[in-house]
Amino acid sequence: MKHLKALAVLVSFVLLTTAISAQTKAPKITVSPEKVLHPYPVQMKGTGFSPKSDVLSHLRRPDGTEFRILQMYTNNKGEIDHEIDTIVMVPGVYDLWVEDPKAKTTSNVAHFEVTHDPKDLE
Repeated sequence: MKHLKALAVLVSFVLLTTAISAQTKAPKITVSPEKVLHPYPVQMKGTGFSPKSDVLSHLRRPDGTEFRILQMYTNNKGEIDHEIDTIVMVPGVYDLWVEDPKAKTTSNVAHFEVTHDPKDLE
């Protein structure tokens, strides 16, 4: 009986540690392609956000100013998928990150470059 209680405590500890670890894991975003010819789109994907929750997407221009913050909604797995239109973008490197207000976390910063010259893609 002592062994069963000890095993139950150990299992409970492992499950609790796993749950806490999963909740504190930072969300991650990726962009594809990382260098794009204007006016083609860039695809952003994200994982590790709070499921079925609002998140806030930030996009910074090459001159350091930010586009308006875009609110998105995650799916039941805490994922997002968004197409970024480059039609109004000037050439240069853009920075993208996503905040998860519910979890009070922020993703990594992903970068992509918009170019008007097809030679830049070679």
